[in-house]
Amino acid sequence: MNFPDLGKRLITSIISVAVLACILIFANVGFVKWLITLLTAGVGALGIWEFGKLAKVEDKRGLAILSMAICFLTIFGFFIATFDKRFSHLPFILIFMGVITIFLCHFDKVAGSIGSIAKSVFGICYVGIPLGLLLKILYISSSCFQGYEGRIWFLYLLIVTKITDVGAYFGGRLIGKKKLAAEISPGKTVNGAIVGFCCAIFFSFLFYLVGLGARGFHLTLFQSIWLGALLGFLGQVGDLGESLLKRDAKVKDSNRLPGLGGILDMVDSLLFTAPVVYFFLYVC
Repeated sequence: MNFPDLGKRLITSIISVAVLACILIFANVGFVKWLITLLTAGVGALGIWEFGKLAKVEDKRGLAILSMAICFLTIFGFFIATFDKRFSHLPFILIFMGVITIFLCHFDKVAGSIGSIAKSVFGICYVGIPLGLLLKILYISSSCFQGYEGRIWFLYLLIVTKITDVGAYFGGRLIGKKKLAAEISPGKTVNGAIVGFCCAIFFSFLFYLVGLGARGFHLTLFQSIWLGALLGFLGQVGDLGESLLKRDAKVKDSNRLPGLGGILDMVDSLLFTAPVVYFFLYVC
């Protein structure tokens, strides 16, 4: 039974929980909203920088800084759009303008433009849009979704997503034998994936029980099961997806955060689950 870096993981996780608690408690305080948005946009910008290193995007034209700036502004655009309907399309306008700027930066050199442009645009969409939607979930009660309490749904998303990671990690170490995707992530096992999937459904069901009658959190029994299952599946797809990028780049971690790797290693699952929860709230 081997748990590498468990101590570092626990310390980093404790710090993350403390930060999360502060966010949930003070999220609706005026200046704190801007601090949270600044933090999220900063995480997005760093994520783009890490992605650029993984994808080996040439930075001769300053594409790394440009992509980071576009991602940063896009996330801020989602925040502004949440509070003012007049700017509801602002994030996508910013992305469109960013794409045009990226094209302009390639007019001086044709060779390698397709790959460079594709990587830059994909990185912005891969990181920027999900993190922007994460902010919209947190402040969803300030938009047209007046019946929801964003902080509860934000907590639901984080816990169900992260408990999937935790369940898969410990399940894989304790009872895992058969590899899930040996070439992409040798440490992940089929049993671990099943445990993580079941943990997601169970904790989603717990939210249903605890949230019965709670103001701003509406989740039926059936919804708690299928939404938990979807998050449990997509969270692991997001994790494997980022591992795929790292294997192709021949690196172990996207950065060097103690016990966790990098920004992308921390948010990889959320990049796939945040849009699902947002669209669930939008439709249901």
